[in-house]
This record gives sequence, C-alpha cells and structure tokens, in this order.
Amino acid sequence: MAADAHDPLDREDAPFLDSSPESSTSKHHTGDKDDEAEVKHVYNDNEDEDDDVDDRKGTKAIEKIRFRFMVTLFAMILAFEVGIVMANGPMTRIYESIACRQYYAEYDPRQIAADGQVPESMCKIKEVQTELAAVKGYMEFFDGVLSAFLAIPYGLLADRIGRKPIICLSIPAFALNTGIMFAVMWYSDIFPLRAVWASCLAWLLGGGPVVAFAIIWTMMSDVTAEDERAAMFFRFGVVSMGADFASSAVSSWMMTWDPWLPLMIGWGIVLAGVLCAITLPETMHVSSARRTERSASVELAHLASGNGDQKGAPQKEERQIHPDDSDVDSVEGDQLPFTLRSAAKRPFLRRMYSRSRHYFTPYSFILRNKQIVLLLTAFLVYRLSRGSSWFLVQYISTRYKWTLAEANLLISFKPALTIPLFLFILPALSRHLLRSMHTSKKDLQLARVSIICLCLGTLGIGLSPSIAALVPSLLVQTAGSGFLYLIRSLITTMVKQEETARLFTIIEVLQAVGNVIASLSITTVFQLGLELGGSWIGLAWMMTSTAFALVGAAVWCFRLPPVVEGKSEAELAEV
Repeated sequence: MAADAHDPLDREDAPFLDSSPESSTSKHHTGDKDDEAEVKHVYNDNEDEDDDVDDRKGTKAIEKIRFRFMVTLFAMILAFEVGIVMANGPMTRIYESIACRQYYAEYDPRQIAADGQVPESMCKIKEVQTELAAVKGYMEFFDGVLSAFLAIPYGLLADRIGRKPIICLSIPAFALNTGIMFAVMWYSDIFPLRAVWASCLAWLLGGGPVVAFAIIWTMMSDVTAEDERAAMFFRFGVVSMGADFASSAVSSWMMTWDPWLPLMIGWGIVLAGVLCAITLPETMHVSSARRTERSASVELAHLASGNGDQKGAPQKEERQIHPDDSDVDSVEGDQLPFTLRSAAKRPFLRRMYSRSRHYFTPYSFILRNKQIVLLLTAFLVYRLSRGSSWFLVQYISTRYKWTLAEANLLISFKPALTIPLFLFILPALSRHLLRSMHTSKKDLQLARVSIICLCLGTLGIGLSPSIAALVPSLLVQTAGSGFLYLIRSLITTMVKQEETARLFTIIEVLQAVGNVIASLSITTVFQLGLELGGSWIGLAWMMTSTAFALVGAAVWCFRLPPVVEGKSEAELAEV
C-alpha cells in the first residue's frame, strides 16, 4: 500500500531527494505552491542568479519544508506517546474486570451484579490479580519476542526499499492489533481473556511499535545535522514526558466514569498518528544542504552492512571498516565483497560463516574495550529492572486497596517530577557542584548518584507498608531517572564518531533483550509475591532493587580511561 521510494508522490513531498533526470530539466512553474515546484524553482534558477542569492533561496526553501516534515514526525511521536499512555490504565481495568467476572462466574456467581459486573473492590484477590499479571506480562513477552526477531529484517528492508513503505505497513498493523484486542474485550463472554495475546501477530506487518519508532527516529536523523541532533532529541523527550503526565491524568479522570471512554480515545489518537505516515516523504536518499559531511542512520543503517544490493550506501567506506575479512571473495569496483554470484560458489556453512563475520566485524570494537562492555551491561540490567514498572499501577491498587483509576493518577505525577529534574536539577548540579570537573567526570558522578537513588527508591516501593511511605520512595526513585541518559552520554565519549551509530544499535538490541527477559522474570516474581501475600507483594521491587545494586557496583567500579579524562571540553563536545 506504500508508494515506492521514487514514486511521484514521494518526489512531491521530499525536496531533499536527489533530483531525477526529469526533475533536473524541468522548468519553473509559476503560481504552483506545492513543495516540488518550490524547490525546483530554487534549483533551476541557480544557473541564472548570483551564487549568494541561490544559496539563500535554496536554504530557505529546504528549511521551510524540512520544518513541516519535522512537525509531522513530532506529531506522530506525540500521538504514540499520548495514545498509548492514555489507553494503558483503562486497558488494565478492563482486563481486571473480565478476569474478575470470569473467576466469580466459575466459583461464586452470586457476586456478579445484574449488569454482569463485579465491584472493583472484590477483584483484588490473589487469583484475579495473578491472572491479570499473567495476561499483561506474557503480552509484553510476545510483543518483545516478535519485535526482536522482526527488527533486523524490517531494518534491512527499510534500508533497501526506503523508510516510508515500511512505516506505512504500521497502519494496517496497528488497526489489526487494536481490532483484535477490542473484539476479545468486548465479546469477553465468547473469547477467553488470554486471547488478547493473538493481537501480537499483527506486528508481523511492519514489526510493531519498536520498528515504527526506530524508523521515525531514523528519518529524523536523515534530515537533521549532526550538531543539532542531540538537542532536538532532548526537546522531544521533555515534551513527551509532559504529554505523558497530561494524558495519564486525563485518562484517570475519565476512568471514574467508564474505562472504555479513555481506551477508545487513546486508540483513536494512536491510529491518527500512524495515518500521518501517508504524508511523509522518503528520506533514504536525502542530501541535506545543511550538512557538509555524511551522517549515518542511527537506528537502521548499519543493519544492512551485509546487503549487496543496498542503494545509496557508501560501499567503499563499508569495506574499509572491516578490511581483514579475508574469507569473502574480492571483486572489482565499488561492489560489496559478498555477492549472490560469489556466494553461490561456496558451501552453505562457509557462506553463513562469511556472512556472519561480514555482519559482526564492524561491531568488534565493542569487545576490544572492557570498559564499554561494563557500561553496556547497565543498559541490559536497567531495562530488566524497569520491567517492574509495568505492574506498578496494579501493585498499588492491590496492596493499598486503591482503585486502578486512583493508582493511575498517582503514577501520572512521575513524568511531572522528571521534567524539572532534567530541565533544572541535573543541569544545576552539573554547573555549580561539579564545575571543576570535565564533562565525562560529571556524567560519571551524576550517574553514580542516580543509581543509588534508583536502588533505594525501588527498594522503598517494595517495602512500603502504606501510601505515606510509598510516595517518598517514588520521589527518590524518580530522582534517579536520568541514569540511563547519563550512561549513554558517558559511553558515547569512549568511541569514535564513526562508531557511534553501531554503538547505539547494540544498545537498542540489549534493551530489547532486557524487555523479553523482564517480561518473563518480573511476571513470575510478581505472581509469586501475590501468592505469598502481605509484604511479599512487593517482591518484584525487592528483586529489581538488587539488580540496580549490581548495576551500581559496575558503575562504581568503572574508571574513565586516561584518554577520556584528559580531553578538553571542546574535544568532548566533538565526540
């Protein structure tokens, strides 16, 4: 359903693309206000006007359309964030009501009211909550497994045929996913609750939210200069946190009336955001006038390093990254070493070995530095530990006998606390308390303090006997929210600039693996805590606090290499 990368629709919406022969010879169309004519006008008139005027006109036209493009991407990300956060709380409540009704229908039908519902206060028993934890936890597991397996093939496909066709596959995928979940929940007297797991099969189209987000960020990187990319990502992150707070609060308020209302609104917002993909141009062949050097796609570009048919790739440079690959056949020109013709002449196992080595060699720089490996473990364990946050609303509702709407409202204040932490508290600490340190040293010290806050706050959540004790623990845990960003900044200074994209790819893979492991382990431990009852309900948070302590030990054992400690501020800024 998606247009081809060289379709006229893409050409109209994507002025950054390399001009085709037809477009390069076209005349100026007066009075035409679309993007294609505007950019054609700029570049066709370049032959007749002064160079300075040409540059100003070209830059102005590109900036205008680039701004509209970035606004569209931003709207998509915001729609994803707002819609998913708005739907999560109501979905949990509907799951709970279905599990509760099915339980009492089997064991005590007298508790079911005339309208077919069971009072929420009667749904906090361990049998219902254990089933709810299983449904949510294994849903995360199936989502994670499919995303992990599909990320690489869809990443390769996005680098071959373009970003737009792949992200457009998300439109039917999201529609099918929500359709299956709606059918199971609405017709809960026909389908068992666990049938919602079938909705994960929809991600076979497009790869799911993980691939969609990766491609959105990749498209953003395609049209953003290297020196402004970090600031742009940071602004998007802060606005997303604010949107999370607002949407979660509104969702909690609507849940007091009917959980179906915020659920349907949330799903509608997500689908509206996905539909924006139709208006996006193709960015795979973008050559922005703002950039003076080639920048790699952060999420997906290096996934196609073994693809001999990749278009627009700097193939000579790809070969130079791994010159020691002597097992592949050499060819002339710019063709990649691994080709279908040469592959057909060799045994299957040898071809697989050559392809695997060809793919993994560009990432070997990570294993050569033990300090990088040490920091990478933080990403894996951190994601594993954060799995307990999936059940935080359910935990508060079960342990403290709150309604899910009240618990969801309490949790909605966490993003509101994170925003001032990122905007004011961490920068103030960096400026005033650590002013004599270099940037990397500051990041390391702040990361150590942050992991202590995460460890103590998470332990407090698991041990808190009341809401009065829980709230301070949530505040302490929130104070450590900047840990992962600080570690990401720190580890980036330890690699060369041309290795950064590959490093980020490894980080995303580790976090995906952490999600899969967490979905099984945290679900099992939370169910065990529900079985034990009492203070053991917080067992999952006690376990994750232990995992945070292990990460903290790794961070405290970490030592900055001399080459990083001795860098000046300017040098660190360039890395």
